[in-house]
Amino acid sequence: MSTRARREREKQGMRIAILEAATKIIIQEGYEKLSMRKIADAIQYTPTTLYNYYKDKAQILDGISQEVYTKIISIIKRVLQENKTQPITVRLQLSFKAFVNTMTDNAEIGRAVMISGAKAIFETSEGPESDSDNGILMLERLLQDGQQQSELRKLDKNVSWMLITALLGFSMNAIENQLYLSADWDSLVDTYVEILLNGITPIK
Repeated sequence: MSTRARREREKQGMRIAILEAATKIIIQEGYEKLSMRKIADAIQYTPTTLYNYYKDKAQILDGISQEVYTKIISIIKRVLQENKTQPITVRLQLSFKAFVNTMTDNAEIGRAVMISGAKAIFETSEGPESDSDNGILMLERLLQDGQQQSELRKLDKNVSWMLITALLGFSMNAIENQLYLSADWDSLVDTYVEILLNGITPIK
């Protein structure tokens, strides 16, 4: 491994350590009690070192949100690729389930975002690296294709945000009330996703 690659790996390791420490502090004490010094103490570095990675705790929260966002997008892109020949409704169903399950699989991070009062997990300052990593655009394309193929009814232009908000709200509620630990969790997710799909498919 080259010196440059090793340094980049060390930097990434430090970023992860900072985000993990911040997540634990938010969960245990609340976002208002989070400080650069507390994070530095938790990972046994000086606050000055942290400022080389994040300018303040708000940017750290952005990093926490972005971590979940990246995981969700990565998994959904894989799901869509593996099921590209399936009907639009099936791809939407699998994507919605992937969204919820990725959120609840990373419950601590989701809880930290929720406790902090972040507006939405998709409103990070850094934003996606490209259109292919933009969750809203991915969903909008699926909805447009579904309408063109008559799998979906004619939809308002804001439906993508409405669906994302609904999925995020359901996920946060599941994390807050630990519904994802219940024996009938998979059935509950299936039912919720079915309700969402019923709202955008043609009335039979």
